[in-house]
Amino acid sequence: MLRFLTHSRMARLLIALGASCLAQYAHATTSDDAPAQRPDASAKPADLKQIAGRWYVHMGEKTTYYYNDAGHFVDLFSYHARDSNKDGVANVRIRHDSRFLLVDSQGYPNHPTAVFPNSKNPNRIRVQDFHFRFPLEPVRNTEVTRVPMGPIGMALNGVVFFNPFEAGGMNAIEGYSEVWLDSCCGHPQQTGIYHYHKFPSCLKTPFPDEGRGHSPIIGFAFDGFPVHGPYESSGAMARDLKDEHALDVCNGHADPARGYHYHVTPGRFPYLIGGYAGVPEPSNNRMITRMPAGAITNNAEGESRMGQAIRAVTPGSVERGRTHAIRITLDPRSAPRGTPAWVQIGPFEARKIERKGDVVLAEIAVSRDAALGVMLDAHLEFDGAQPNRAAVIKRNGVLRVVDSGATVLRQSAGAKEDRNGGR
Repeated sequence: MLRFLTHSRMARLLIALGASCLAQYAHATTSDDAPAQRPDASAKPADLKQIAGRWYVHMGEKTTYYYNDAGHFVDLFSYHARDSNKDGVANVRIRHDSRFLLVDSQGYPNHPTAVFPNSKNPNRIRVQDFHFRFPLEPVRNTEVTRVPMGPIGMALNGVVFFNPFEAGGMNAIEGYSEVWLDSCCGHPQQTGIYHYHKFPSCLKTPFPDEGRGHSPIIGFAFDGFPVHGPYESSGAMARDLKDEHALDVCNGHADPARGYHYHVTPGRFPYLIGGYAGVPEPSNNRMITRMPAGAITNNAEGESRMGQAIRAVTPGSVERGRTHAIRITLDPRSAPRGTPAWVQIGPFEARKIERKGDVVLAEIAVSRDAALGVMLDAHLEFDGAQPNRAAVIKRNGVLRVVDSGATVLRQSAGAKEDRNGGR
């Protein structure tokens, strides 16, 4: 059976669920298909006023906040300040006082997600009303503060970061306790907060991560220090640094141009941040004041069973700016029957889906500004036995994006390197 996805996901849900259910899913399925103009990182805007630390503001018809990232004055939030779910409220709203950058966020994803609830998660994504305060001048603490459960920081799109543990306190990313995250590395908890436990591969920053230099900022921890993407320099990930340049237990380090900052570490604990190196603002999460000193530690045990329904995905690499045919081999003992209703690899939604026996063929178009090098997860959705609840399966680290013209590797997702975030 061949499915051509000629309508948006919203239309598919509208047909399946009826108009009365649309509002429940609108924020979970909306993506910014026509991104705003991305700013020039090399241009220093005129008439900037320094607020404090590395933060600047341009006061005009529109107030715009800039961050001095290694000499580049970057507008981090305008790209995400649109009204993605069409409710009349911007995704994020920014202002400041004498000590803090004040961020109001609806906390919902502005990229495609899985349908929630589904067979692996009973919760639905709900619009939030977050009010966060990020110190304008972060201060290094004399000891590390452990990151609590719940929000520990925020991505630039207003979606919150969580620590790497599930509700029972075990590692949620690997081992037998791994939980089901969609291909954008997120899911909602009981009160509907969609959140990331690891590097959110679908998050678009104002500046694409080319992997040819230091990664741009993707968010901020609650101590005010920025969280950067995975790269330290051209082709070198921060997780692989050694000696005096190595990341500390919090997943951070300092350099002369940026000062102290964190990096995400795909495939390596703690994935986002392992503790607060600075003084965290307690109003952002009331559990912060109850946390002991010291970084979190990895308690993953055993083998994950999350990817058993998908045996392999080929090719292992795809080029930017091209449409690719992806072959997904299923395990007939554990995969649902029938043709998937939805296939997504990282942020890329399949345009065509066909199933032949145990093989699913999916066509995806890779954008010209896709982030390079990081392994992407895949998830598939099937019409479920329960009404309005899809049966879902996934596999981590199935393929990576390479630059146009680069050699495309025909590497199976079953290879050792691809099993968990490219390790």
